[in-house]
Amino acid sequence: MQETSQQLVQDRIEELRESTDFVSTLLESPIGYAIIAADFDGNVIAFNEGAHQIYGYAPEEVIGKQGIEIFFPEDFIETGKLQEIIDNLIEKESFSYEGEKVRKNGERFPAQILFTLRKDKSGKVVGFIEVVEDLTERKRAQKELQDSLANFRKVITSNADSMLIVTKSGIVRFANPAAEALFDHKAKDLLGAQFGFPAVAGETTEIDIMQKGGETAVAEMRVVETEWEGESVYLASLRDVTERKQAQEAQERLSQQLQAQVSELETFSYGIAHDLRSPLVSIEGFSRLLRADIQNQRTERVQEDIRLLESGVRKMQQFLNRTLEYSRAGYQVKSVKNVPFGEIVQEVITEFNGQMSPIGATVSLAETFPRICADRMRIRQVLTNLIQNSIKYRDKTVPLKIEIGYRLSGDEDVFFVGDNGIGIDASEAEKVFALFYRGTAEGEGSGAGLAIVKRIIEAHGGRVWVQDQQEKGTTMCFTLPQKKYTNKGGSNGKD
Repeated sequence: MQETSQQLVQDRIEELRESTDFVSTLLESPIGYAIIAADFDGNVIAFNEGAHQIYGYAPEEVIGKQGIEIFFPEDFIETGKLQEIIDNLIEKESFSYEGEKVRKNGERFPAQILFTLRKDKSGKVVGFIEVVEDLTERKRAQKELQDSLANFRKVITSNADSMLIVTKSGIVRFANPAAEALFDHKAKDLLGAQFGFPAVAGETTEIDIMQKGGETAVAEMRVVETEWEGESVYLASLRDVTERKQAQEAQERLSQQLQAQVSELETFSYGIAHDLRSPLVSIEGFSRLLRADIQNQRTERVQEDIRLLESGVRKMQQFLNRTLEYSRAGYQVKSVKNVPFGEIVQEVITEFNGQMSPIGATVSLAETFPRICADRMRIRQVLTNLIQNSIKYRDKTVPLKIEIGYRLSGDEDVFFVGDNGIGIDASEAEKVFALFYRGTAEGEGSGAGLAIVKRIIEAHGGRVWVQDQQEKGTTMCFTLPQKKYTNKGGSNGKD
């Protein structure tokens, strides 16, 4: 801007130099600068209206009466700088610099100053012309802009939200301390790097930020277009909403769990009503028989009636016990310890010896089992229910064979209890874990065994399923999160 102004003045001077009355023509030119013509003694010869407006002197106050020194600060004159300018001017014919000038009221102001030699028609140097541009407003505007930029930088630096300046090509030019924390990188590592996210002015988007430790932060990003150090850029404001998202996800999970519990409660209530009806009807019927036999003095049948009544009561008690057992299964995982899985297997197998021997059943175990971090009693209950199912649903035409083991699958250990029993139809593989579901064995048991298994395993953070079978039999699989294990290896009994 300054070079353009100076060139404009210089070009205008060159155009007018051949004019008949060079000085008067120059002074009347509507350039908008202070123009003063002087001889080498410093006497003012001409003084235009622009000079009057800038300096505050009327032409008659200075022309032929004052030296040009009055327009310079005293220290400028005393140090001989004005003489240096004159010497340079004689050598170069034109000289420009930025400095200070003085108004009539003593006020100093910044100015862009151009000196050029003045020659007569014969080409003889007879003095010089000084052209002055008052830079006061320009400097004030520059300072206001600098102050504004400084305030802008201060605001975004101290902002609680992450603030980044990103160029149109996606390069980060500035990152505040909050951005360092959000991106988990120092500002020096962010500056000059690719932002990596699409920045579109006027849009609000949600982005996932991968941090150093593998954690993912979620941020809500707003982008506006602005200017930074003379360049059109994007200002990206990112608000960390990780906790809010986690709270929303937790609320959604809680809602899903609540819906599942409501559905389970409905099934639970229906199952209880359905399964209690049968023994109650039986007890009611046997009670009538007992009353009739007593009234008719059929004493030989009274004992049988009482036995049938007691049987109905026992069935009801068994059903209630299993129902209570299921209701507690998911909430009693509390005595969590690091225990050897093989020991639990051995304990459960020992308890079943009395049932295994009469039917010729055999059990094969894996050579080793891992240690697990779990509720020992709950895992015993899982194994007990699975083995009971193998016995209950065995193929009575062949000796029962049960296999208990585990295998590594990806990042988790899969435990399994398999048998050569009657098997489970593929269409019922999911249904068998529902409470009170008996499938093909309707009437044999409470239908709560596998539901209890599922509830215990899920309470430990694992999962349970029926493995697809190519041959006859059933294999029930379940997992416990591998991150909770320690020290694999050892024997079946002592891991």
